[in-house]
Amino acid sequence: MRHDMIGKWRVIAIEQWDQDFIDLEEPGFVAFRKGGQGEMRFGAVSLNLDWVSGDDGKAEFSFEGFDEMDEVSGRGWAKIVAGRLTGLIKFHQGDESGFTAEPWNAAKKLKRKRHRKLLNRKKCASDWSN
Repeated sequence: MRHDMIGKWRVIAIEQWDQDFIDLEEPGFVAFRKGGQGEMRFGAVSLNLDWVSGDDGKAEFSFEGFDEMDEVSGRGWAKIVAGRLTGLIKFHQGDESGFTAEPWNAAKKLKRKRHRKLLNRKKCASDWSN
């Protein structure tokens, strides 16, 4: 796998589910580790990944895990496009959905930046009303 794909990625979109569901229990993420292992968490879904790197820069993976308390398995793929991780996850005999993720640190910085903007707006509104 390309070294730039290894690490933790913040899931920012999944076609089938909204962000409230993605972040239901914790911020949604997908992580690829050296050695072909990884994990993905979103909503009530917790998956262990087993991946291989393709010649086309795409990581192909199979997974096992849980959706709520039900055992699930399936497969998927991911690749980097314009600095974002894009891919597809397909549950065996179930849902299939595209997903998009950003590098974990970039997502945290964006969240802090949005929070600072919101605080500045509140401060400006407060100053205006005084």
